[in-house]
Amino acid sequence: MSRLYHFTSFDSACKIIKSGKLRFSKAWRLNDLIESNRVVGERTISERLLVNRPYLLNAEAEMRKYQQISFAQDRECNGMEYLGFDLHSMWGLYADKGYGVCLVFDKDKLKLSVGDYASNVSYANFIPQGVIIKNKSLPGIKSEIWRKKGEIFFYKRKEWEYEQEYRIIRRAKKEFDTEYLDVSDSLSFVIICKCASVCLLGSMFDSDIYHELHHLNKKLPIFTYECGLDGYTLYEKWMVPVWSEQCGYM
Repeated sequence: MSRLYHFTSFDSACKIIKSGKLRFSKAWRLNDLIESNRVVGERTISERLLVNRPYLLNAEAEMRKYQQISFAQDRECNGMEYLGFDLHSMWGLYADKGYGVCLVFDKDKLKLSVGDYASNVSYANFIPQGVIIKNKSLPGIKSEIWRKKGEIFFYKRKEWEYEQEYRIIRRAKKEFDTEYLDVSDSLSFVIICKCASVCLLGSMFDSDIYHELHHLNKKLPIFTYECGLDGYTLYEKWMVPVWSEQCGYM
């Protein structure tokens, strides 16, 4: 299957497994400075000082209706394969320094709602902060932002390239609406990496995290991503290796 990976905390992973839903994030709350401070419209210093420029406020209000969900994915580059679950930066930044969870989804089974849009994120050395919106009417602003969605929501600076991101965007009716994506059919695996309850020579399959996740959904396969003498290895229960950095998939 085409796999997508979502790194998150243990508590958040439990909520996602229980509900079968993944919550959209507000685009203006993202950790990318360009995305969270995106300027839409021909905003100049003189325009900032004038109060009779309602289209600027309308453009910003329209932008704040957009929400997104991000996944990592597998990627091939120059003959090398970079697997989404084998990204240490993602474990460290988004999965509680390895004590969190990587949820694995079947890309082809995601249930997108009408109006959702999904695509790979592209990366470049320079991304302009502003996007020009020439049509100043409310319908024009809405139409132009959607028409330029690729430029606005799917380009990031090259420093984010390690995320190998696949993104879904949705325009909510209101800025503070909470939106969810149905992942009940697409959630396929769970991967855990570390647990404070496991001693140095203990097994992750005896950990508190494993037992709690297994209790939530006994049919959901759980794998462990662990460090050994030859690098990291992906195991299924009873410590059967599925993949290793040395050999790939087995």
